[in-house]
Amino acid sequence: MIEQLLKPIFKPIKRIIITPLKRAKTLPKRLLALLRKFLVTALFGPLRSLDNYLKVGSYYIAKKLVALLIVIALLITYFGFINPPSFLNKWFGRTPQLTASAAATGSFTGNATVKDADGNVIYEGALVNGLYEGAGKLFYPNGQLQYQGDFVKGLKEGAGEHYGEDGGLLYRGAFAADKYSGAGTLFYPDGKPRYEGAFALGLYEGAGTEYAQDGSLQYTGAFVKGARTGEGKLYGAGGKLIYEGLLADGRYEGEGKLYRDDGTLQFEGIFQNGLLSGPGKQYFASGVTQYEGAFMQGQYHGAGSLYNNSGSVIYAGAFANGQMNGEGQAFGANGAPVYAGKFVNGKYEGVGTLFDADGAMLYKGFFRSGASFIEGFMQLPLAKLQEMLGAADAPLPTETPAAEEEGAVSNNDGLGGTETPSESPAAGSADSEGQGDGTNAAANDSGQSASNSASGDANTADGSTGTDKANAADTPASPKASDLETKEQAPAKDTESAVAEDPGLDALLPEIAAPLPVTLTYSGSQLSFVLEADPDNPEAYYVRELNTWNRTVIDQTIKRLKDAKAASVTEKLADGKTSVVYKSGNALLQFTYSNKVPVRLTLSYIEPET
Repeated sequence: MIEQLLKPIFKPIKRIIITPLKRAKTLPKRLLALLRKFLVTALFGPLRSLDNYLKVGSYYIAKKLVALLIVIALLITYFGFINPPSFLNKWFGRTPQLTASAAATGSFTGNATVKDADGNVIYEGALVNGLYEGAGKLFYPNGQLQYQGDFVKGLKEGAGEHYGEDGGLLYRGAFAADKYSGAGTLFYPDGKPRYEGAFALGLYEGAGTEYAQDGSLQYTGAFVKGARTGEGKLYGAGGKLIYEGLLADGRYEGEGKLYRDDGTLQFEGIFQNGLLSGPGKQYFASGVTQYEGAFMQGQYHGAGSLYNNSGSVIYAGAFANGQMNGEGQAFGANGAPVYAGKFVNGKYEGVGTLFDADGAMLYKGFFRSGASFIEGFMQLPLAKLQEMLGAADAPLPTETPAAEEEGAVSNNDGLGGTETPSESPAAGSADSEGQGDGTNAAANDSGQSASNSASGDANTADGSTGTDKANAADTPASPKASDLETKEQAPAKDTESAVAEDPGLDALLPEIAAPLPVTLTYSGSQLSFVLEADPDNPEAYYVRELNTWNRTVIDQTIKRLKDAKAASVTEKLADGKTSVVYKSGNALLQFTYSNKVPVRLTLSYIEPET
């Protein structure tokens, strides 16, 4: 309804306005057609009719002349401005403008402005056979300068400057084959230098210097294919030197020095894959050597030495995984040895020797977790014990007749309970308990003739009696010790009787006599051992009992047992002393206290239950 009302109104407007606008699209063609018709009619029409003239005031101008002037103007416009020949540009000193496709034909030589298909200028400068040659400028499609400098055969070659699309300078220096090559400077977007030095094929190559964005030094030295390789110096925040030496692909490789943040030298030596591996040194901040020796993957590994702040060695030996592992020797602040033996993860472990403050041997034996482990001696074979501790102390001299028979009788009397002569320095001495026993003779001669065996038995019994009497006030005789005494005495009497009754039994004596316990004393370590023969192999002796009056060993053992919260049994002794008994593995540990101070430790082997 509304459309029918408005249609008569808009139809004339559409005819008057819209239709001419649509026909305006064809106006250029129509004008060109009219111009062509005019030129043809004017140029080739006769001059006899006034229709071929244009009246201007009182004058008539031939249309042919007007047409000729129009043709000449068109030719001048086209060849003079739109597509002028090169000789005209040279005459007038004008720079010709070429399309990229036209320049690519290789037919033009001279200065020109090259545009892309969209009409954007992409190059200004000299061309030789259609290629960029000499000084010129390259532009981004947005018209921003991309490069200005020298060209050779269409490529950047020589000195030049490279810019980003935002107009910021990226590089200034030498080019070759369109790439950075030679001396140059690379810039951050804010214009500060990023790298100064040599380039090859667009990469850092040779000597150069890298800078952080704040302008501080980052690296100076050699480059290979864009990576830090060769001799160089690396800097941290604020330009502080952190490494100098050899590098490979940006990692420490070869001989070098590593510095702390405060500039003091921390490490020097051989590096592999960025970590110390091989011989090297570590320093305190004061410059004093802290470690000297072998490294692996940045940790102490191999032979080396540790030092304190004053430069005194505190450890020399083997390392593994950054800790003391293997054979080594620890020293005190005065340089005297403290410990020599095996280490595991920085602690005494295995067989070692402990020294006092003066460097004298204090204890040699087993260690565990940094402290003495006296239980390690239990069930140790005689050969292993002697290999570890060496020869035992020689037995103290005793006053016996020179004749062998009288010596045997005197010793047998000793078995019956006669006290050891008071002249023996071991008698009653708390510091030399266990010394003076003659058990080496028994250990070495147990397999000899009957007379030698009897003499050895007597010496053993005599030495054991002296030890028991000297320690009677300190250590109560355990049932096991009593049994051992009985076993010592009975065979001795039986053997002597057999010899007296029938000397012809000498050859059978080794098979009849039971092997006797052997007591070995090492006063240097303040240790005394009782070894018993293996019932199945009487030639083999094993440690079954151990006595020590070494305060260091006693104190460390008590601490270890208390830290482990081991159960104990306390007993008051008749002489006013106290006995405290612990169980550790297959060993019974009996501590004797005098005035609340531990003075003696006895270990007894416990046969495992079958």
